[in-house]
Amino acid sequence: MSRISRREFVKSTSTVAVGAAILPVGLLRGSLKSERVRIGVIGTGLRGQWHIQLALRRRDVEISAICDIDEGMIGMALKVYQEAGRKKPAIYRKGPEDYLNMVEREDLDGIIIATPWEWHAPMALAAMEAGMHVGVEVPAALTVEDCWNLVDTSERTGKFCMILENVCYRRDVMAVLNMVRKRLFGELLHCQCGYQHDLRHVKFNDGKQPYGGGVEFGEKGFSEARWRTNHSVNRNGDLYPTHGAGPVSTMLDINRGNRFVHLTSTATQTRGLHKYIVDQAGEDHPNAGIKFKLGDVVTTVIKCAGGQTVVVSHDTNSPRPYSLNFRVQGT
Repeated sequence: MSRISRREFVKSTSTVAVGAAILPVGLLRGSLKSERVRIGVIGTGLRGQWHIQLALRRRDVEISAICDIDEGMIGMALKVYQEAGRKKPAIYRKGPEDYLNMVEREDLDGIIIATPWEWHAPMALAAMEAGMHVGVEVPAALTVEDCWNLVDTSERTGKFCMILENVCYRRDVMAVLNMVRKRLFGELLHCQCGYQHDLRHVKFNDGKQPYGGGVEFGEKGFSEARWRTNHSVNRNGDLYPTHGAGPVSTMLDINRGNRFVHLTSTATQTRGLHKYIVDQAGEDHPNAGIKFKLGDVVTTVIKCAGGQTVVVSHDTNSPRPYSLNFRVQGT
């Protein structure tokens, strides 16, 4: 293998990054209904507002419709339009199923979905069935059946269904992907990745601000604490694998000649969320009696058809520094 200069490496990596940024519009160009890409956004929470803000910076993009059941979040999203000097969108706000009216009535090229996780798959399926391309936040689905439904519907309708995993497009991650493709690691043998992120201040707040200040969640919580924390109450497993598994999948050519064959997943005992509640609000707080199912550290080992192994970790309940635990090892 010939050595490449740092200049050549940075240049090729930058080219990949620029290509990723412009690729969606280029792919859509042949199927656009007007000169502008017309998008609808389902879910106007903090994540949805960020998507809106980014999209409205482009003059070739129009977000003509939004959908949510939270009037407060809708109001915050409309301020984004106002600050951008853009026309007020059509608003669908009549209950959890109103997104069906949106995809049926609106003449859109694509839909961005930034809602609670359990809504991702049904909303993406409805949009593709209505003839719209889809960008869906992670995780795109919660069951294997829904994963296959997304694949089958995309192939049958000819509509793209892109999982909006932002870590795949981080500059450092794309640099390593370029190194892999240049075979600087030789043949890949093993990868490690994961999601080590202290989310206690995300899972709990005071019902008035999105991060911290209290130990409320569910109906008394605000933003993600209204829905995300319930997954820690009711489920035990790697709830958020794609920050790590997404980039590693591209490096290992998963579904491009290679594939994940089987996995084994184990979890530690659950301690962190209960401790956080007690430390912040005392043992007498009602939420101190909640029984959480999610283990504090979940470790998954995956075997690939090509022989490689992958270790994926999930660690969101403990006071640990942020890390995606990446490691790429070859011959």
